[in-house]
Amino acid sequence: MEKITSLNIRPTVNLLTLLKYFRYTEWYALAEFVDNSITSYLQNKPKLLQIDKNFKLKVRIEFLGSEITIKDNAGGISSERFRDAFETGKPPPDTSKLSEFGVGMKVAACWFSDKWRVHTKSLKEPVWRLVEFDMKKVSEKQQEDISVLETKLNTNKHYTQITLANLNHKPKGQTIPKIKEHLASMYRHYIDSDEIEIWIDNKRLSYSEPKLLKSAYFKDIEEGIIKSPKKITWKKNFKFEYNNGIVTGKVAILEKGRVKQPGFAIFRKKRLICGTPESPWKPEKIFGAGNDRRQQCLFGEINLDHVDVAFSKNDFIWSDTEKDKFINLLKKEVEFIDDKEEKSIIRQAKNFYFSLERSDIRSTSKKGLENAMKFIAKGLEETSSKKYKPEAIPKKIDIPKESDERNEIVPFEGKNWKVKTIHEYDDNELDLFKFSLAEKNNEEITIFINMKHPFIQRFFGDSSQDIEGLTILLSFFCISEAIIVKHEGNPKVSILRRRLNDIFLTIPPRRD
Repeated sequence: MEKITSLNIRPTVNLLTLLKYFRYTEWYALAEFVDNSITSYLQNKPKLLQIDKNFKLKVRIEFLGSEITIKDNAGGISSERFRDAFETGKPPPDTSKLSEFGVGMKVAACWFSDKWRVHTKSLKEPVWRLVEFDMKKVSEKQQEDISVLETKLNTNKHYTQITLANLNHKPKGQTIPKIKEHLASMYRHYIDSDEIEIWIDNKRLSYSEPKLLKSAYFKDIEEGIIKSPKKITWKKNFKFEYNNGIVTGKVAILEKGRVKQPGFAIFRKKRLICGTPESPWKPEKIFGAGNDRRQQCLFGEINLDHVDVAFSKNDFIWSDTEKDKFINLLKKEVEFIDDKEEKSIIRQAKNFYFSLERSDIRSTSKKGLENAMKFIAKGLEETSSKKYKPEAIPKKIDIPKESDERNEIVPFEGKNWKVKTIHEYDDNELDLFKFSLAEKNNEEITIFINMKHPFIQRFFGDSSQDIEGLTILLSFFCISEAIIVKHEGNPKVSILRRRLNDIFLTIPPRRD
C-alpha cells in the first residue's frame, strides 16, 4: 500500500477554478456523487456482502446551512485509485459502471463550491485519508500540490464523505423538492432493487409507478356505450436493434393524464440520462404537437446502453440523422399493442379520454358545473362590495419558467384568432387567468391559465387535459374583451375580468 502525502494538481488547476461557471443543474451535479457511490458499491459488492450478508448501499445527502454533505457506506477510495480520483479527465480502469469519464466528482464539487474536502476510509486498507481543496487559495498561490492527511485506522469501517462549503450554488426554496423528485426519477431502477437507498435530509427517496389505463379500445365505444366489453391494460414491452446494439423498454398510457409524468425517460446503465420530470422527452412523431392528448397520457422507458453520452450525463451524443433514425424505429415498435396491428397505442392515447367512459364524463361534468355555479354565486356576494378600476390590456407578459404551451386557431365573428394558451404552475399567482395582445397582429392573443389556482385544483385536479372546455370558454371571453377595447374603445370591460378572477379566488381548494 502506497503512502500518499500530496496530490499534484498543476495540469488541471486552471480548469478547476473555472468549473463553477459550468452549465449545470443541482440534481445533475449531485447525481455525479451518487454515480460514484453506486460504482464503488458495485465494484466492491462481493467483499461488502461477505462482511455483511444484509448490506445495503446508503447514500445520504444533507443540506446544512451553507454546506452540503454527501456520505456513503460503499468501498471508499483505495490508494491505487486515490491519485486518479482527483485528476481531471483520468478515466477509471473499469468504465462499465456509472463512473466512466474521470471528471464527474471534480466538476460537480467545483461547480457547487470553492472549498470542498473528501474524507474516505477504504474497505481494503487500514488507513483514513482527508484531502481539502481551497480553489481560491490554489488559484492565488498557484499551488501545484495539495496535502493529503493520512492516518492509520485499523477498523472495518468503509465510507466516503464529501463536504461542500462556501457554496456558489446554494439549493433553497423549491429547488430542494425538485432535487428529491429528480434524483428519485434518475435512480428509480436502483431504488426499486431494494439494495440501494438514497436519503436527502433524513428522508428516503422512493419512486412509484403511475397507474395505467385499463380500458376498451376507443373504436369500441360510441356515445358512452361499449360495443366490446373486453378491457386492455395499455402497456407494451419492446425490444429492437439500433446501431449494432439492443434497445429495450416499455410504452404505456396513464390512467389519468398529467403534466409531468408523460414522455419517455431514457436510461443508460439503469441511470436516467434524459427525460426528466421537468424536461420530458416527447418526440413529435410519436407524441404529436400542441394540445394533442398524447402529450398528457403517453409515457415510457427506454434502455439505451450502447450510445455515448456527454460527460455531464444529461444527453446522448448523436447527430440529428441518428436521432431521427432512432425515433422512426421507436415509433414502429410502440405503434401497436401487439403484433397483429389491430389496436394502436398511439391512436388510443390520442382519442380515448383517459380512464372515464364518455357517459361518466357527462355526469361528472354536470355535477362539477353545478358545484362550480354554487361557489360562483357565493363569490358574487362576497365581491359585490369591491370597487374596481379599468386596466389596460398588456402587450406582453413574461412567460413563466415552468409552463406548457399550445397554439390554436379560434374562429370568432368571421375572423381566425391565433390563440396561444400557456398553462403555468405558480402557487403565488392569485389570478386564474390573464392575457396579453400581440403588438402587431390585431387577432393574436396569449392567455395564461394558472394550473395551481384553487379553482382548477377544486374542480379539475392536476390534469391539463380535463380543462379543455374551460380553456375554450376563457379564450372566447378574452377575445371578446380584446374586441371591445380595441374596436369600441371601452376599457371598462376589464373590470369584468378582474371581478371574475376575484370570484374564482373565493372557491376553496380540493381536499383529498
